[in-house]
Amino acid sequence: MKTHRLALGIALGLLPFGLWAGFALPELLSAEQNGIWFWRRNLIILSGIVALWWMSTGMLLATRARWLENMFGGLDKLYRLHKDVGIGAGIFVLVHWQLEWLPKKLAKLGWLPSRPRGPKQHDLWLDLAKDVGEWAGYLLMALVVIALLRRIPYRAFRLVHKAFGAIFIAGAFHGLLLLPKDFWQTPLGWSTLVVAAIGVVPALLSLSGRLGRTRQHPARIEHLRQQPGGVLELTCRPESWPGHRAGQFLFIDFGTPVEGAHPFTIASAWAPEQGTLTLAIKALGDFTNRLSDHIRTGQTVRLEGPYGRFDFDISRPGVKPASQIWVAGGIGVTPFLARLQALAQTGERSDIDFFYACAGDSDFPAQLETLCAQTGVRLHPRRTDRDGPFSLPEITRHLRTQCSVWFCGPRRWGESLSQACRQGGLPTHQFHQEAFEFR
Repeated sequence: MKTHRLALGIALGLLPFGLWAGFALPELLSAEQNGIWFWRRNLIILSGIVALWWMSTGMLLATRARWLENMFGGLDKLYRLHKDVGIGAGIFVLVHWQLEWLPKKLAKLGWLPSRPRGPKQHDLWLDLAKDVGEWAGYLLMALVVIALLRRIPYRAFRLVHKAFGAIFIAGAFHGLLLLPKDFWQTPLGWSTLVVAAIGVVPALLSLSGRLGRTRQHPARIEHLRQQPGGVLELTCRPESWPGHRAGQFLFIDFGTPVEGAHPFTIASAWAPEQGTLTLAIKALGDFTNRLSDHIRTGQTVRLEGPYGRFDFDISRPGVKPASQIWVAGGIGVTPFLARLQALAQTGERSDIDFFYACAGDSDFPAQLETLCAQTGVRLHPRRTDRDGPFSLPEITRHLRTQCSVWFCGPRRWGESLSQACRQGGLPTHQFHQEAFEFR
């Protein structure tokens, strides 16, 4: 998966620059007049092309396509890459805008020579493309900032994020119409057109609400139970569900248009004869804090999924998982509960050490100790309010040859544990962390 991320980074970083250097740069270097304003114009073109490539890639990564999820190791990691690419696109748009705006301001201050001007030529479409691109750039930079502000509620973030599709289409219109005519005689122009077309398709699907539609399933809520520790247990029965592997997650839409669908890890193993699945939803924000007041037994909801590759290696054909170390904090226990249920269904015994930390007794799942006893999983519980958190050596001393580590919990804890495991000799690809962040 990291190889694919690296390949994508190299492609986005080198391919448009390489095409520009191969087909546009030689002619620019041979031009008779090549002062600061000459290079400013051509760097504006280059930065605009690169920004378009990055924006189009970001749109493609947002499609939730199965082949992309398989390539990058799960939707959680795919969305993290989508976020990184979106930030990169915003940076290139900022550079593009500054190349257009800053030299003119410096020339007015007398810090740069005046820009030579030819006769003004007005073209309706070109003028429209300039205006559309200018406003699309302003909006894109503003939306990138808004998307990164954690204090903005998810529902507002979702609506803002939805506007990226329209902004991309406006940016593609701006970039393609203002591309110099001689570029269309080179691979740079045609490849940019293809890249833009690749981004326009998911942009239209996003605006029409069709992303992920083939993986959506209506379901009915059959049971609701408020557990101690602010956890709402929700059991629902989908009309048609392809099944899921323990550790995967889904999006669930409770029918509130402003909120849309939210992601939650599935806390139960799939049993076709039973036909239900369970979610354990911790009250951690505005939406989840008031969720129990807005849903009821018998209500119809829409599920989308399953997604994710946090599946304990069982998705790899012909590979039998070796010894494992599980580490969970708080509500991060949910994928492990699902895996324990799956092991209990098959009667399989496992070589697993499970380190679970929770704030207090009220947060401890009632069935956890029983499931661990049934499956042979060695449970190491920790009540952090009484005994404090696990130290890293407490966990890493259980590392064994060819074991893998599976972590779901606070991000910083996971990063520290990953580093400690690498120092303890664990190969990087054998540490698995659920990157459960979608903004």
